[in-house]
Amino acid sequence: MATPTLDEKLTQLQLMGAPAFLAAWGAHHPEQQAGVRAVLEALVDHELARRTERAIAARIQAAKFVQVQTVETFDFEYNASTRQLRRRYLNLLATDLVAEGIGALFVGNPGLGKTHLARALGYAQCQRGHRVLFTTLAALVNRLGAAEATKSLHHALKTFQNPGVLVIDEVGYVALRQPESHLLFQVISLRHDRQKPTVITTNRIPSEWNQVFTDNAVAHAILDRLAERAEVFHLEGKSYRETHRRPAPKVPPA
Repeated sequence: MATPTLDEKLTQLQLMGAPAFLAAWGAHHPEQQAGVRAVLEALVDHELARRTERAIAARIQAAKFVQVQTVETFDFEYNASTRQLRRRYLNLLATDLVAEGIGALFVGNPGLGKTHLARALGYAQCQRGHRVLFTTLAALVNRLGAAEATKSLHHALKTFQNPGVLVIDEVGYVALRQPESHLLFQVISLRHDRQKPTVITTNRIPSEWNQVFTDNAVAHAILDRLAERAEVFHLEGKSYRETHRRPAPKVPPA
């Protein structure tokens, strides 16, 4: 991609009349034109960078990550499964998920870094300028269930259907009733139709999803839509939290 010109940067800042004014001024002051343009470009670059940083910070806050986790703090050397997925995950991290319509499924027991990797993926998409939303499955269905009861379901569905990337954490920890499963299906189905990526973390392998969603048909339909355009990562081994647990401090005898 070609580097934007000063005139293009001024237009980006919505200074629509500035390029024509600068050209006219330069025609009358040719000896000063280069110096003035250099100073003005430095000023414009600074302002654009400031606005970009503020926009990224706003997107990260709006994503509701609860805890910001980036790829730099993930220990890929922890075990064989995390070492094996490293290259494939980093390739996905460098991808514009929204442009490509690619999601991700992180499957494995608790404590292996599924949520960390999902948050880092969402964080990277915030950096790319995309709107991201992080939620647990329980929070999602509770929100939709409450909205259905107050006849505001249409608006609540948009909360989860509209973001460029939706990250749903903790799928499989609680079994859903049939109405809750159908609400989730509405979110996943519309996102699939619009090719909007969804990122899932789950402690259940795909063959066990019928134990989460009760209805076999709904379980299959949700999984089929999620997996059609998604990278699947399997994490195995002992919990990181278990192996790094700090022992309780010794209390001196009274």
